Amino acid sequence: MVFWILVIIVTAIACAALYYAARGRAVNATGPAIPDLTTDHFRSRLREIEADIASGRLGEAEALAARGELARELLHLQGERAGKAAAELRRPNVLLPLSVVLVAIVALGAYSFLGSPQLPSLPLATRPDMPPAEIDLDDAILRIEAQLARTPDDLRGWTVIAPAYMQLGRFADAGRAYRRVIELGGATADGETDLGEALMMANNGNAQGEPLSLFKSAAARDGKHVRSRYYLASEATRAGDYENAVALWKQLLALAEGNEPWVAAAQSGLAMAEAGPQGETQPDAAAIEGMVESLAARLATEGGTIEEWTRLVRSRLVLGQTETAQADYEAARRAYPDAVVRTELDILAADNGLLANETTN
Repeated sequence: MVFWILVIIVTAIACAALYYAARGRAVNATGPAIPDLTTDHFRSRLREIEADIASGRLGEAEALAARGELARELLHLQGERAGKAAAELRRPNVLLPLSVVLVAIVALGAYSFLGSPQLPSLPLATRPDMPPAEIDLDDAILRIEAQLARTPDDLRGWTVIAPAYMQLGRFADAGRAYRRVIELGGATADGETDLGEALMMANNGNAQGEPLSLFKSAAARDGKHVRSRYYLASEATRAGDYENAVALWKQLLALAEGNEPWVAAAQSGLAMAEAGPQGETQPDAAAIEGMVESLAARLATEGGTIEEWTRLVRSRLVLGQTETAQADYEAARRAYPDAVVRTELDILAADNGLLANETTN
């Protein structure tokens, strides 16, 4: 209601301004009644009378009569101009107010049709009652694919479609798209890691071969690249190269500047690598189980971040609770259906033989 009151007030002010602008000439007609040209004419005639008096051509009586005649002409002309101005003011102008009213009706009607007066006065991002725009990802991909078929060197198109393929689980297609991005835009640490992730996921989580080479290249290309170093440390731990894994996990943790989301997972990976195959440095199992169960209970009742779900699944695997890890993995997939968000968790699951139940996605 307040919104519409403000709209009406603003519209009224705008219409009043338009009305005054259109009526400006008639309103200002009450200014000087005699233009400067007419005034100069009478002044000239008065000067001529004064000159005739000074030269003796007019006597006092004739001069007085001439001045009186000039004054009557001036008064008569002023009366005519004033009458015309008053008539102009009194003349009804139907078209002008109708035009102003029409402008107001069109403006309000156009907003009612094209605008969104029913929306609450909140920023779009904070409107919980407004459903998000539904985007058909498959349809969008088809359109991008058609465009790429016409312009295969469109770097932006390949950059957009590659993560979309990852989200849909089309890892082989994502690998081809990321490879094309590198061909067109050049190799970067992020680009090589993206391609390595896609190839690894297409190979059921196996990082051996080209994915591992890409991670090594990315880490060498950027000394502070976190994702590539995370995969290198994870693969070393999975392969049983614990000494190298410990060094890689420590190098990764040295890059942390605070409480980044990946720090907890890296600390867990370091603990696994330090435990080694024999578990000689394994912390007390009962204490670990207690912390894991506490984390599981909190996530089940309150939910949590994807990093916490990843830590829970990793901890289950460390304790040898494969079936429980599978159940927790399925719960995490339900909580985070976007595959892009849970890439790290999916890789951990694939590395340890956990299955992705499609009914939970």
